[in-house]
Amino acid sequence: MKNIVGQAARSTNFWGRPYELADIWEAIDNGSHILLCAPRRVGKTSIMYKIVDEPKANYIPIYIDTESADSEAEFWSKVFNALMEEDFIASLKTKAKNFMDQIKNINVRSITMEGVEFGDGDKLNHKQAFYRLIKDLDHDKKLIIMIDEFAQTIENIIKYEESKNAISLLKAHRELRQDQKFSQKVTFIYAGSIGLESVVSKIDAGSIGLESVVSKIDAIKHINDLNNIKVPPLTFPEAEQFTIALFKSAEIKINKTDIDHLLHTIHWLIPFYIQLITQEIKKICRRGQKLDQTVIDQAIQNALDNRNHFESWQSKLKTALGNNEYLFCKEVLNAISNQKEINLLDIMNIASKHDLNDSEAKDCLHSLIYDGYINNNDNNKTYQFNSPILRMWWNKNVAN
Repeated sequence: MKNIVGQAARSTNFWGRPYELADIWEAIDNGSHILLCAPRRVGKTSIMYKIVDEPKANYIPIYIDTESADSEAEFWSKVFNALMEEDFIASLKTKAKNFMDQIKNINVRSITMEGVEFGDGDKLNHKQAFYRLIKDLDHDKKLIIMIDEFAQTIENIIKYEESKNAISLLKAHRELRQDQKFSQKVTFIYAGSIGLESVVSKIDAGSIGLESVVSKIDAIKHINDLNNIKVPPLTFPEAEQFTIALFKSAEIKINKTDIDHLLHTIHWLIPFYIQLITQEIKKICRRGQKLDQTVIDQAIQNALDNRNHFESWQSKLKTALGNNEYLFCKEVLNAISNQKEINLLDIMNIASKHDLNDSEAKDCLHSLIYDGYINNNDNNKTYQFNSPILRMWWNKNVAN
């Protein structure tokens, strides 16, 4: 097993996650459409590629990343293009010849804001065109369409188009999912590094009063049929076995005491941090040093010096939030990085400084929790970083 840092792990490099995969396949078998919930770097994309690489019989999985799409038309273009890519069509040869022949014979002339124009002159809206594309799928085969960064797509559309366009896309997907004939042929899995519920709940947040509440409820109803499946950090025994496998692959001997020190220091046991520190340990040991706790601590410091590994945690906030919301979140994270924790009263005082009301501040906190920055697990009115590693990086590179 190679140590893949920061990229999706596939084939023999994928490790574990039997329970999450079992949950996902059970939901698919039961006819559910899925929202895969987890902060960034936990391994959602690797899990989706595992489904692509090792599908169950009678299922045809396809992975589509729509993070860069910033309009409805571009989103649908990515979906149509992925379904008609040569590599995907070739993979259908032994799975669903009827579907393969159908896809190969479809000529999509253009995809615009208004919909899709086919080579035969038909002009359909995006939902109808997509339905046409898959309506003749073999009855004994089911398509699993995994859309990564769907929440980011919705956020992009809100930012670069209008809220009504985001609602239009959400509504179209719900209508497809609610169509029984469609759901017999297609399962959607949505995933992303930001929370879909958080993004959707902020639609039309610029309006005020009762209308805002109604708009928020109306937006949420377009995703409340999804089966939420969480991808948690590794348990300590899982992380221990993962660490042993990584060090065996790196040909470095590590004892139980050093494993305990490494994992207790990392604390938030997501694969990325374990892989990152293991990589830095290997660099040090390659230069002749014997592995011990001093080397582990030095490896952590070396990782913190590389901004590329952590910069996205700050840049994501800048792009996702308005100016006041970003400054509020930054000050909250600065305070936690210095003090290790912060209470809700102090957070609300910071919110007042940035002209945010209680509801807006709590929406920001919810986003920080979902996106993997902080938690209030020990006390619902006290917040701390999930990861001591991220806290140290934030304190060194952002707060001071």
